[in-house]
Parts: sequence; C-alpha cells; structure tokens
Amino acid sequence: MDSQVQILIQSFDGKTIIKFVDNKITVNDLITQIKYNSKNTYITFNGKILNKNKCFLEQGIKDNDIVFLNSRIKGGVFPIIIAAMLAAAAFMVTLLILLEDLIVIFLKIIEIIPLIFQPQKFVNDLIFGISFGLKSIMSGMFSSIDSGSTPNKPADDPATIPKVCMSPSLFNLIFLIICPPLALFMDRGIQGMFLVIVCAILTVKLYYFPGLIFAALHIFC
Repeated sequence: MDSQVQILIQSFDGKTIIKFVDNKITVNDLITQIKYNSKNTYITFNGKILNKNKCFLEQGIKDNDIVFLNSRIKGGVFPIIIAAMLAAAAFMVTLLILLEDLIVIFLKIIEIIPLIFQPQKFVNDLIFGISFGLKSIMSGMFSSIDSGSTPNKPADDPATIPKVCMSPSLFNLIFLIICPPLALFMDRGIQGMFLVIVCAILTVKLYYFPGLIFAALHIFC
C-alpha cells in the first residue's frame, strides 16, 4: 500500500476520474482500465507526454497529482493548417473590401482638393447653395399660405433666379454688424418681415453669428 498513490485524471470529454496506481501499472494499462482507446489517447503531466510503457511512479507522479487525458487529433495537424488558411483567406477578403472603400474615399477627397485651393469658388458655391435652399423653403411656405389668393408667377420670373453676390457698402456693413435683423429689415422692408423674425431668432437664440450669416446671405446675395 505504501507504493500506491492516488491520481486525478482530467479527461478530454470533461470527466474527472480518481484512480490508485502503483509501480506495476503502466500508463497504457491505466488508459485501458478507464475504458479509453490507448491508440487515440495520451496522458500529460506538467505539459509533458508520459511514456505509455512506463509506470506513473517512474515518471515522477506523486500522491494527489493531476494528470490530463488527451485525445489525438484525427488527420494530424492538417485540419488545423486548413482552418488557419481559411481564416487567413477570409481576413484577406475583408481587408481588400476595406481597402476598396478607402480608395473610394481617397478619390472623393482628391475631387474636393481643387475647391479647397480655390476658396472664392468654394465660398460662392456654398453661398449659392444655402441661399437657394433657404429661398426655396421660404417660397414654398409662403406659397402654401397664400395659395388661391395670389396669381401664379411666370416660369421665367427674375425673382426666382438666384442672385449674384455684390460688394457691400460701408453703411450696410455697419448696420449688419451692429444689428443683423435691423439691417435685414432696412433692406427688405415690411415684405421681408418673416425673414427679419427668423434672423432675430437666430441672432438671439443661437448667439449672434447664425443671424449675422443669415442676414448677410439675404442682403448681399
């Protein structure tokens, strides 16, 4: 009994087996006793594979040591290599898709670069787009309010054609900087009261600069 030791076997299928071994039981004998195929399994201890033809005591196993029963991979390492190659191929496909998206973004940036180096053209296009959009929204609102009460404008009415920006006078600049809604009222009069109210809201509620830009777009363009 003194030569017997108790070992705990952790198997690959999640089982925990407790066995007593002595200096006569080899690793191969123990695998057979616990009803596993010795050809397809092996036992490791501290990261080392135990020799199947030797007993546990000869290989440094002590009482209450834990050993691991592992199953051999069918087909050797080829399934692992194939799985790694498939994962690498999937990664390359994803990388190529990402690279394609980056190239498209880069080409878009190249198209924008000429506008950045021509600030006058960029600002003019920006002002035209903002002013034309605001005029379209406001004309739609007024037409919905006044529908049926005013005659339709002809298609070639000059009022519908976007205006060209003009150099401001010193008088307009002074009033525009001091009070944007007042400058817009002096330019548009009673007919532009809605624009004046919108400009006042932008100036008061959004801290001056949105109202200043709004008034400038309608006074000078």
